[in-house]
Amino acid sequence: MPENENMAKYKDTYLGEAKEHLASMEKLLLKFEKKPTKLEPISGIFREMHTLKSMSAAMGYHKTSQLCHAIEDVLEVIRKKQVKPEDYIDVLFECLDALEVSLKEISQNKEKLDIDNLLQKLKELPTGGKRPKDKNQILKTDDEGIVEKIQSIEVKVKRLDVLMNLAEELLINKMSFEKINEELKNPNLTIAVDTLERLVTDMQYNIMQARMVPIGFVFNRFPRMVRDLAKQQNKEVNLEIQGSDIELDRGMIDEIGESLVHLIRNAIAHGIETPEIREKKNKSLQGTIKLTAKNIKNLVIIKVTDDGAGLDLEDIKNTAIKQGILSKGASKEEIINSIFSGLSTTKQVTTVSGRGFGLDIVKSKVDSLGGTVKAESEPKKGTIFTIEMPLTLAIIKTLFVEVGAKSYAIPLVNVERLLTVNKKDIKGMLNYEAIVLYEEHILITRLDGLFGAPALGLEKQPIVIIKKGDEKLGLAVDAFSKTQEIVIKPLNKLVKENKYFAGSTIVGSGEVVLILDVANLILTKRSRKK
Repeated sequence: MPENENMAKYKDTYLGEAKEHLASMEKLLLKFEKKPTKLEPISGIFREMHTLKSMSAAMGYHKTSQLCHAIEDVLEVIRKKQVKPEDYIDVLFECLDALEVSLKEISQNKEKLDIDNLLQKLKELPTGGKRPKDKNQILKTDDEGIVEKIQSIEVKVKRLDVLMNLAEELLINKMSFEKINEELKNPNLTIAVDTLERLVTDMQYNIMQARMVPIGFVFNRFPRMVRDLAKQQNKEVNLEIQGSDIELDRGMIDEIGESLVHLIRNAIAHGIETPEIREKKNKSLQGTIKLTAKNIKNLVIIKVTDDGAGLDLEDIKNTAIKQGILSKGASKEEIINSIFSGLSTTKQVTTVSGRGFGLDIVKSKVDSLGGTVKAESEPKKGTIFTIEMPLTLAIIKTLFVEVGAKSYAIPLVNVERLLTVNKKDIKGMLNYEAIVLYEEHILITRLDGLFGAPALGLEKQPIVIIKKGDEKLGLAVDAFSKTQEIVIKPLNKLVKENKYFAGSTIVGSGEVVLILDVANLILTKRSRKK
């Protein structure tokens, strides 16, 4: 706890601002490491560090303030060109790590960081831990605009979640009023319901916008990670980032980070070659990893691209056959997809080793977010991992279909088209049924049989063509109902065990409608075809 108890109420504000200063300093230090002769980043770090020191002292976090002061001493000597800057970069990174740990401890109401060893290390540097005094130094202040209008404030995620839950309840109640209005057909009620719908839609949209954060919150973690991993493995790696301003729901941001960490680690450890090997291949000594994001409609596309060795497809195929994952006649697409099936190898270091470890976890995570992940690779030129997923999972547009006496919801993002086919045009195979649509062979799953509903034996069969990535499946239903925005609710334990459902929603009548899990339905189709 801070020593000044009166300041404790400002802790959240302090932590928010301190983390921003720390992120800015790390970014500047990475920039400085690339061009140590340019001292502008050091001046920037010094200003950030001085502010953090003052904030920490004011809050009573004296260990943090003391460490900031010691770092200032080193920065000032570097800034005065009294030392060789390259010799100080590693210890400065170590200091930033220590400050990050300190902020985590403060967030847990403690400040127990042992800084003695680090302070001693700083004192042993050629500076002697003493900063030369510049009597002519003037602190620049700007009297204009001391009191500014507050343009933005930090809001706790929990509060946004509460607002989202209230919006969900309003959405459900709005649907109830719509149902009542359909029965009563009262003009005044119709006007009131239309107004309610507009207000709920506007509120819903604005709460969703408040939950959206730039994907840069995740991307900005990686320059430092890439720098450290490359150094550990004696490799030279440049990370290029594009699309940091693309926004995602906060919940999606938290979930996708772990998958990106794994893909980037793999790119460094098993994709990018050492400078010696790259030189023999007539490549630049420094490898490149590109991390990009872009929007397409309601989807975000994230790519992790490296210019490394690429996947050794023959090696992957042989290993997958030995492990019973693939057959000898597997296609190139099946070979690449096998790396998401828990593929492992006895080799210690190859272009395959490590590529499979954990990629099944990446795929599971992305699937759980309603997305897809795929890999492309060209031997000796590199590998591309592409993740495609919705911007948010809180409120989605769906197609309602009827099966038996029940309604089911299908995410519209996975619906390619609706069609009605004659019964005779559905071809019966040994283990499955299919239709031919524009010369494309599409398998059919009958939801009545899947869910134990009575078969109606319709002469004109409604079919929903669903798509996940490059794969398609036709769902035979009793009827198409309507499209509707819904709020996704988690499944209870009993339903959760059924792999065909991804969640549930409550409609205006109070009925619980299950949301179909498109990914697992397509997986089931694939296994049935084999």
